[in-house]
Amino acid sequence: MHFRSGFFWGGVALLMLIGSVSHAEVVERRKDQFGRDFGYYFYPIVGEIPGMGRAVGFGVSVLNMTGGDTDFTGYYVRGDIKATGAALLDYNVVPRRVLFDAGYNDYLVAATAYSRGIDSDPVDVIYPKVEGAYLLGQMTLTFDQRRYELYARMLGGRNRLIEILDKDRKAFAGVDTDWRSGNSYSLGGSIDLTDDRVDPRKGVRLEVSTRLPNGHNADISEYFVNDYNLTGYMPTRNWDTLVFNLFYSRAHVTREGLTDYALLQQRYGLNCSQYTVPAELAACQSAEAKLLAGTLANNRYGTATALGGTQRLRSFDNGRFYAGQALSYGAEYRWNLTDERTPFDIYIAKGIRTGIQLAAFWERGMVADEFSKLFKGGRESYGIGARLVLSGVVIRFDLAHGPEGPQSQLWITYPWSMFSVDNPG
Repeated sequence: MHFRSGFFWGGVALLMLIGSVSHAEVVERRKDQFGRDFGYYFYPIVGEIPGMGRAVGFGVSVLNMTGGDTDFTGYYVRGDIKATGAALLDYNVVPRRVLFDAGYNDYLVAATAYSRGIDSDPVDVIYPKVEGAYLLGQMTLTFDQRRYELYARMLGGRNRLIEILDKDRKAFAGVDTDWRSGNSYSLGGSIDLTDDRVDPRKGVRLEVSTRLPNGHNADISEYFVNDYNLTGYMPTRNWDTLVFNLFYSRAHVTREGLTDYALLQQRYGLNCSQYTVPAELAACQSAEAKLLAGTLANNRYGTATALGGTQRLRSFDNGRFYAGQALSYGAEYRWNLTDERTPFDIYIAKGIRTGIQLAAFWERGMVADEFSKLFKGGRESYGIGARLVLSGVVIRFDLAHGPEGPQSQLWITYPWSMFSVDNPG
């Protein structure tokens, strides 16, 4: 019942917006949304994901291959993060109507994991070291220069824990390191009434996504997650843009998993009884209590899309704040220093530069397991950034500041995206 009602209201939101704009003036696209300008880039990668670390490597992208709209991109990075990936994007199964995307990524990373909730202690962390790989496929039905779209997405893969480190970087013994496989399915759509999908400067965009329940472990709850992302673009001066974003995510439990603490401890605990030194035993029990408390809360409320990282609350680590519900909103001013179409060909890169930007932004976010508590706390981020807009690609550098200090990140695409490499959905 929860799943049907949640997906129903997500569909109603899309239909209401379609109806509300049916008599309104539609913003004209600045250019054809099915690109034809061939380009390629071979580039070094010096990347940073807050809470995961830094990595260096190289990437290659080929845009608008064979005279069409299909792109290919691949990368190889090593450092705190070890990852390899490749993707084929916007393959026209039916020209300008049905598009197909496919991608592969593997990774080895020791992320920073925090306790659940907005008031979780930034010092009280563990570092689960995880390796895995996944395949991603998406089919998109699109209309009217990609203004209206519906999609189905599948992500399948496997991962395993290599070890769990405490806050002092000491490994816990007895951790289950078996491989686990799973799939994730999402349905969604968007109404994009802006002047351009890649670099919008005026208009509004609504995106809705439902991640479907898919559990094979009776101990862990099944739940679906509804995400709503509304972004408005207001042109200012000659080329500048003032951007507003509102994001809401909510989990709905369809089948509750195990909520007996003793059984959870028996099956998913850290085997603390093996420690005989009092200090080590106390550290293990503390970490285990937080781990099991998070599992209990997840089984009761589910876990919505987290805040923090490259997309929202950029001064915080990736996945810093999470609970059954999440809300964030923010504003960003983009100074377009140039507005041009400048072809370039420098042997390792060929394409069209369409803009250079500076940016200033402010964001606020909050999470809670119950809606009545969602507005009782929040965290803020603010900062500046720079962007290079190429044909089909936006490369951005952001320097964000917040209560837990500064964070820098070099990333691809604008912020406030529904999906990204560090959160593929």
